[in-house]
Amino acid sequence: MDKIITVDFHGDTLFAVRHEGGLYVATTPICEAIGLNAERQRDRIKRDPILSEGSTMVVVPSAGGPQETFCLRLDLVSGWLFTLDESRIKDEAVKARVLAYKRECYRVLHEHFYGRQRAPEPVLSPIRGESLNLRRQLVAEARQTFGNQSARELWFNLDLPTVPAMYAGTAPDLFTYSYTAVPARQA
Repeated sequence: MDKIITVDFHGDTLFAVRHEGGLYVATTPICEAIGLNAERQRDRIKRDPILSEGSTMVVVPSAGGPQETFCLRLDLVSGWLFTLDESRIKDEAVKARVLAYKRECYRVLHEHFYGRQRAPEPVLSPIRGESLNLRRQLVAEARQTFGNQSARELWFNLDLPTVPAMYAGTAPDLFTYSYTAVPARQA
């Protein structure tokens, strides 16, 4: 019999099994946790040409003795969850659970390709719709706090009005300097 691994995920206990060289996740506990019909989801998985390749029945121990349970290979679980159409779910609590699971799948997929660093949160998008005066105040505060270059970048990022002269040239280099050679004193 295969070894069961339990995973606590958003307060739900999910089960995975090492089986035939892979890690398989029991779909019924996921369906129960997010409020979906397990039989319907099993049928959907079996109809999908890719998901069906990674689905199998696995014998797992339970309180009532060994039972067969439908499992999906771990690398396909995100793909299955992405197929769920939350707009067709009427129960708001179930919809929220499905979205929480899908968000986690997107996060894990992102981390796989980009590492654990989080993408920077977009800061300026809600500000762009604000009044012109508020955006100008933000630029003025940025100038006082961070300097002219930061204020200039913020001005452009906030889509404030510009004139051609604002695009000409760049800010002077703060590290340029000139010197004049002074002859050494004659003793």
